[in-house]
Amino acid sequence: MDKKIVFSIIIPTFNRADIIMDSIKSVLDQSYKNFELLVVDDGSTDNTSDVLRSLASDKIQYFKIPNSERAVARNYGIAHAKGDYITFLDSDDIYYTDYLANAFESITKYSNPPFFHLAYEFISAYTNKSIWKPVVANNDIRSLVKGNHLSCIGIFVRKDVAVNFRFNEDRNLSGSEDWELWLRLAANFGLKTDGRISGALMVHDSRSVFNYPEEKLLMRKNLALKYAFEDPAVREKFGIYKNAMEAYCDTYISLHLALSRQNRKAISYLFRAFLIYPLTIFTIRTIVIIKFLLLNLLRLRN
Repeated sequence: MDKKIVFSIIIPTFNRADIIMDSIKSVLDQSYKNFELLVVDDGSTDNTSDVLRSLASDKIQYFKIPNSERAVARNYGIAHAKGDYITFLDSDDIYYTDYLANAFESITKYSNPPFFHLAYEFISAYTNKSIWKPVVANNDIRSLVKGNHLSCIGIFVRKDVAVNFRFNEDRNLSGSEDWELWLRLAANFGLKTDGRISGALMVHDSRSVFNYPEEKLLMRKNLALKYAFEDPAVREKFGIYKNAMEAYCDTYISLHLALSRQNRKAISYLFRAFLIYPLTIFTIRTIVIIKFLLLNLLRLRN
């Protein structure tokens, strides 16, 4: 096998010593072996360093940096990566054994694309059952108008592209820094996809993306759109969809507020979304929001 590293896998982590081993094991169990794993510890205060240093694998590099949020941790990993392609894994998610093998086939199929994505599924961490499989069609950059259906798992960026298209390190953007980057990459390079389910995003109550207050969600929305639309290619490719993007972001905020039982605020954001872009009323997310609003009302009556 060629000794040149093809894939650099970057795991940013913060205080996940109790669960990160499942993510790491899913990497080490890959059928395709030409990879390196870079774990960037974003200032953990638990025993993450002890857990990582106990691993006897020459494929793993461990770095610890001051707490700076995920964008900085991922950029740090990119700067130290040696592979032809960069891919990412959150420390509570897993790859299936053919993740890298499927990616290598996609690289060949699409002739070394700058940016591509493998499909994944949402799995309940409690039942281990599949919840949703958000497969994105090939060349469908419009899918990003409705939000971040790509996530970080499944993303592959060619190294020469990754060093020039970095995650935005504004801490106030944290949680939407990946969507903002995918918008810039898709606008500049298009989006190649592979519909094979190759990994799992694990859904659990402590998942950081589910724990944001209203003001932070609103700030994330405004900053993500502001930064993304500073790129001329984004303005060209997504300019006609900006109202729709605003509206879908508002339904995302509405869903979070409904889940936290803030009905009035949830309804306010949902109504705003309908005014901006009426077609949001026909989305699955709107149905889910209404479902939780009704459940919240029933709880109040009981």
